[in-house]
Amino acid sequence: MCAIIRAQGMHYRQRQSQFSGKNEERCRRMDGRIKAVIFDMDGVLIDSEIVYMRRLKEFTREAAQREVPRKQLLKMVGATSEGHWKAVRAYFPPEWTREQFFEAYRVYGRSHPVSYQDIVFEDTIPTLKRLKAMGLRLAMATSTPREKAMETKELCGFGSFMEIVLCGDMVKESKPNPEIYLKCLEQLGLSGEQCIVVEDSAYGIEAAKRAGLYVVARRETRFSMNQEGADCYINRLGELPRLLENM
Repeated sequence: MCAIIRAQGMHYRQRQSQFSGKNEERCRRMDGRIKAVIFDMDGVLIDSEIVYMRRLKEFTREAAQREVPRKQLLKMVGATSEGHWKAVRAYFPPEWTREQFFEAYRVYGRSHPVSYQDIVFEDTIPTLKRLKAMGLRLAMATSTPREKAMETKELCGFGSFMEIVLCGDMVKESKPNPEIYLKCLEQLGLSGEQCIVVEDSAYGIEAAKRAGLYVVARRETRFSMNQEGADCYINRLGELPRLLENM
């Protein structure tokens, strides 16, 4: 099922190009118990993280007249809107408030819209179709605010696949707090052992693990992203059905 599977005292090695991280990773068998897959959205279903980073960099350069270092921008990956403000507020004039930042960014966003149809991963829809054909229930748990997430899932064409959608403003605590995943399990009526999560960010991976879930990380090499907490790794979403078939 992953880089090394222990079975009856023997070791079976899979290609490093398929599963990751260190030289070898161990993943456990789930014995056919998987009933549902819970997806993060940004960086998993859509290639949005790099777009958001570029837009925030351009916005802060224009609004604050300062360049935000890459290490600060990386802190925004997988974070909520509040996390975005915390990452860049030191680069804004001291009189700027949180509310000013969000309002200015909303105005900037309206004049610099993201074409979500253009950043959906090409294997997202085929993968979701195959998982549904396998009899799996699908859900989405994203830090993105509800209005934006609901619009995105419909524009990108994967909304109809999701039985449950939970968003950042539908919970009190954001990732890495496990609340959003615990709430998703409750609404699915399933235990952590019956579900897997597909994530990409350190915050998301930590949240899912704290909720007692098995985590598959979609590998991201463009950012200095810590994905070490995941149970196993895929390079593309299209690898997920085969991985699940071997569980």
